[in-house]
Amino acid sequence: MKSPPGHLRGRALAVYVFLCAIWGSTWLGIKIGLQYLPPLRFAGFRMALACLVLAPFAFRRGGRRPTAHERTFIVLAGFLQIGVFYALVFIAQQWIESGLSALLFATFPICAGVFAHYLLPNEPLTRRTLTAAGMGLAGVALMQGPAVSRALQSDYGALIRGGGLVFLAAIVSSFASVLVKKHLGRVDPSLNVWGETLVGSAFLLPLAALVDGGKPAQWTPAAFAALAYLAIFGTALTFVGLFWLIKRVPISVVSTIPLVDTLIAVMLGAVVLGERLPGRTLAGGALILIGVFLATRGSRTEAATGA
Repeated sequence: MKSPPGHLRGRALAVYVFLCAIWGSTWLGIKIGLQYLPPLRFAGFRMALACLVLAPFAFRRGGRRPTAHERTFIVLAGFLQIGVFYALVFIAQQWIESGLSALLFATFPICAGVFAHYLLPNEPLTRRTLTAAGMGLAGVALMQGPAVSRALQSDYGALIRGGGLVFLAAIVSSFASVLVKKHLGRVDPSLNVWGETLVGSAFLLPLAALVDGGKPAQWTPAAFAALAYLAIFGTALTFVGLFWLIKRVPISVVSTIPLVDTLIAVMLGAVVLGERLPGRTLAGGALILIGVFLATRGSRTEAATGA
């Protein structure tokens, strides 16, 4: 019997797990790289290198060329999903810590659900998807409780600036993901990512020259390793996988990836850095996994009936 469209099975499940695992590990790579490289320059070089890596695959012979309409949306999605998103997140890190950023970005499934409801006729908001998103958000809040507590005791101006930028990043990224599903379903994922990283790096590098100014870059082996890992694995391979997956499963399923990323990042911190795993972290992880289960068990049939 054929599985419902909302289910993750076979290759789609493998790609989903791959994306969660790699993006969950990129927090560690970013933390390492930011010790040596200014933030926006780091992000711009990351996207430029990913663009170079993807070029031979994007322009292989026999591939379908995008139409003018599709090229327009590649540029728009690249500007939003790569350029604006990474600029907002990296600038926000000046004012708030990564734990609070993870919590605020956990609103992504809710934002994506709202955009999908209005832009994708087959993916209206349902009680199931709202419950799944709410449980995921609650799980991240439990895990990142100390970061929230520290933020509330610090400079409120910094909290509002940094928090507002991360929340705006969640809105921008979720809107771009829905645009990709709506308008770029026929574009080869490697060509799509090549175009988006080209546009994103063309936005980030000049912005870095203005914002980062004369901040020095230390090109140590660790900096090169972090940049290469984030460009190849954290951008080129993962975004190709993401755009492949977006064509095949509902946005409600794709939108749970940032929630699982947070869980994996915390687990890696415990394994690699020896950080403690308190009870709230385990409880939060359980809520995230329940939310993912609810999202991936939904189907378009249920969505159509409002179940």
